[in-house]
Amino acid sequence: MNTKDLIFYVGPEEAGCTVGTLLRRGKGFSRTLLRKIKRGGEVLLNGSRVYMSDRVEAGDVLAVRLPPEVRETPVEPEELDLEIIYEAGGVLAVNKPAGMLVHPVRCERRGTLANGIMHLWRERGVEALFRPVYRLDRDTSGVVLVAGGHYEAQQLARQLARGDLRRRYLAVVQGLPPSGGTVNLPLAPKPGHGGEWTVDSGGKQAVTHFRLVKKLNGAALLALELETGRTHQIRVHMSHIGHPLVGDTRYGGSDVLLGRQALHAFAVDFYHPRTGVQVRLRCPMPGDMRELVRRLAI
Repeated sequence: MNTKDLIFYVGPEEAGCTVGTLLRRGKGFSRTLLRKIKRGGEVLLNGSRVYMSDRVEAGDVLAVRLPPEVRETPVEPEELDLEIIYEAGGVLAVNKPAGMLVHPVRCERRGTLANGIMHLWRERGVEALFRPVYRLDRDTSGVVLVAGGHYEAQQLARQLARGDLRRRYLAVVQGLPPSGGTVNLPLAPKPGHGGEWTVDSGGKQAVTHFRLVKKLNGAALLALELETGRTHQIRVHMSHIGHPLVGDTRYGGSDVLLGRQALHAFAVDFYHPRTGVQVRLRCPMPGDMRELVRRLAI
């Protein structure tokens, strides 16, 4: 076995299963990933190669070697000053600064989080694609979780869909909202406004929970948690209820005090795909938001 193997220990309740059934139903491998393993990977049972139809017994050790990554969309590695806040077992977390794109776009191919992480992996001899578990807007700062492999990406995406992967934000909004509440309003692209979203009864369900952290002068510091992850969800929801984010001119906020939306992803909780151990990541507000809160303190 090598350090890149995915290692699983067969429990008594799994005895008698085929390797394929164990991986798909017990360990959460998708059919797509299992097909890739059949074509270019390898499965070892107690150190010996086996087939998906072979059966396992309690106490067996199963090692899965994934096929080499194929770079589907080239991302040019670029040395950037990244703040890595967590790295273990194929999962990486970065504190993304405001102003940085997560992934290159047609007119901006360099300076993104993807460029920096590809350089980091190249320097370490890691063969991997850039797979962010979710994305943050350019001007939103905070924790971005990145999967280093297909299996980790698949498992974290499932946690995100089930609500096991929790994301919480801090935001400074204009006015004084209630002490807490939930905004449950569907969102859809705004017709005729490229890149903007709006509340629309025909859109996709979007749920945002919020809690008042601190009253400020004409504003408030909120903690928010996403139940769904729609584009611009927090920004649109808060604007819709009359409390746009400070600095968010696209959705009705003023940029007099801050030149970007005052939004920061400060907390992410998830279960590590390989170990099942819960990981809790925290990332304090950046300097510009701390200064904003200080200036608006009552």
